[in-house]
Amino acid sequence: MTHVLIVDDKEENLYYLRALLGGNNWEVEAARHGAEALVLARKHPPDIVVSDLLMPVMDGYTLLRYWKADPHLRKIPFVVYTATYTEAEDERLAISLGADAFLLKPAEPEEFIARLREVLANAAAAVPTPPRHQTGDEKELLKVYSETLIRKLEEKTLQLEETNRALEKDIAARKRIEESLRESEQRFRTTFEQAAVGIAHVELDGRFLRVNDKLCEITGYSREELLRQTFLDLTAPADRREGEKARRDMQEGMQKAYVAEKRYHRKDGRVIWVNIIVTVVRSDDGAPRYFMTVIGDITERKELEERFLRAQRLESIGTLAGGIAHDLNNILAPIMMGVKLLQGTVQDENSRKVVNTIGTCARRGADLVKQVLTFARGVEGDRVTVQLGQVMREIESLMMNTFPKNIVLQTSAPADLWLVTGDPTQLNQALLNFCVNARDAMPGGGSLTLTARNVEIDAQYSAMRPDIKAGRYVQLEVRDTGCGMPPEVLSRVFEPFFTTKEVGKGTGLGLSTALGVVRNHGGFVDAESTVGQGSVFRVHLPVQAGTAESALSAGAADELPRGREEMILIADDESSVREITKSTLEAFGYQVLAADDGTQAIGLYAINQDKVALVITDMMMPNMDGAALAVALHRLNPKLPIIATSGVTWDSTKTSAAAAGISQVLAKPYTAETLLRKVRTVLDGEKE
Repeated sequence: MTHVLIVDDKEENLYYLRALLGGNNWEVEAARHGAEALVLARKHPPDIVVSDLLMPVMDGYTLLRYWKADPHLRKIPFVVYTATYTEAEDERLAISLGADAFLLKPAEPEEFIARLREVLANAAAAVPTPPRHQTGDEKELLKVYSETLIRKLEEKTLQLEETNRALEKDIAARKRIEESLRESEQRFRTTFEQAAVGIAHVELDGRFLRVNDKLCEITGYSREELLRQTFLDLTAPADRREGEKARRDMQEGMQKAYVAEKRYHRKDGRVIWVNIIVTVVRSDDGAPRYFMTVIGDITERKELEERFLRAQRLESIGTLAGGIAHDLNNILAPIMMGVKLLQGTVQDENSRKVVNTIGTCARRGADLVKQVLTFARGVEGDRVTVQLGQVMREIESLMMNTFPKNIVLQTSAPADLWLVTGDPTQLNQALLNFCVNARDAMPGGGSLTLTARNVEIDAQYSAMRPDIKAGRYVQLEVRDTGCGMPPEVLSRVFEPFFTTKEVGKGTGLGLSTALGVVRNHGGFVDAESTVGQGSVFRVHLPVQAGTAESALSAGAADELPRGREEMILIADDESSVREITKSTLEAFGYQVLAADDGTQAIGLYAINQDKVALVITDMMMPNMDGAALAVALHRLNPKLPIIATSGVTWDSTKTSAAAAGISQVLAKPYTAETLLRKVRTVLDGEKE
């Protein structure tokens, strides 16, 4: 059996050669570097040695030099097998040092075995035969030949020593270069991955070549998902043309860089604003290789700018309303009084109709001025105690007489509805505006439902909506089954003069005026809408002091479901939400662990895996979002119940939660009661 010594510092190479040679009935011995190989070979000389060149402690060139200098080893064939030093001068150096063969990795198995056998055969054939008896002349010739050979060997040895010294310097230089390259690559990777902005290398055709973690966080996609997409897939259709033109201009050298603000579509469907800076990376000959792109999320800044501009518009409208109201009322007052006088003097029917029409138009003009002034908070009525149930009955009576018969009206208000303080005329007008908006959304008929109820906004809810104060409110809900609104329309529905109605059929002041009235009474409005399914407007008005007991008084609190010392893990990056949720659960008998992102939550769960009974996670978090956290947790425990919470669009939240294996979803903001009942239902395994 042929005994072969393999010298290589890579475990996978040793494994492969052991399997290959052992499978061909060779006895295999392995060393991790040249020094170890010399020790093993002197103890148990092999029939052949196969050595790599680039190794720690002692490399292959040095091993070869010592091997051929050792009288006990020099006749054993030495085969160089390398994937690093593959140039012609590398092979010449190895052969000059005495190597019997120079093979490049990877080699085909059959070819590799054949070459080793060929080297063994050549070595065996090179063994000299015993010399015959020599004559005197032959001895003299042999002496001269031997002296010449010794002199050449001495010269060769000197050359080899010089070559070895040069080789050692070259190896040292290569090591320094390799170390510098490794350090440079490490610095690049650290900068690329830990940057506070998204960075991407993009192919010339727009496909992602490599992306960092921040870009994954901004877009909501994993690295693998992004690498299967292009920039066009992320960019909103309206913003694509400019970017495509800039990409072509940069490739052709007509433009050095491209800086722009544009809209991207996240994985969850949300539209975000980003600032992008694109430059082209070129090769030495000037040919474009790929694009370097830096992406920053500026959604929050754009929203603040939009709010600022909206506030400026509102301020301008208020100033305009105050400036023109006096003149308009002076114009309308004599018209309305004149109509009264004419109505008593006009006799024929046609003239009476004309006068009545003038009076109607004048009153509509006066009402419009009042709406503008109310919206601008320039007109205040007397504040009195108001029973909103009575306001609803007045509105119902008006709608029964004026709304189309194909709209079915339904109202519901409890007898113990709390009282509010306000201007009944303004509140009546505001509620009527919501109802008229619902009527216009159902041109073909439908169902319009008005519901009043007492509600408690607790600290849990208020923490998620800092603009809303905790306390008692009366909620008026206006629900229709009309055409509904897409998100881009819903986000602007309260803007003054914004309307989707045809010219002449709407001023765009109805809902903005209603919102102004509600806010002027210390309340707020929530709106929901789904295209094709209708809309819901919920008006919340603060309760008059002393008219009701707190819904979270000691008695009411005792009625809420309590925990049984179960441990709940909360993951939410909003500290106020996280802390109020933790306090609420602890107050009702639960043990709580809190994490500010998904990665921290994974660590807490791993430590307390046997104790955690339920996980409540926000869907939108840095580092690891709720969907990724749910997938990771279900790998550890497929039966672990998880509740997802989110303040974004309800449908998109349910879709992304379902994709992550989460069936329970809680929409933000939510009250303590809603949270406690949801938690108890999930822990008890009850169906909702």
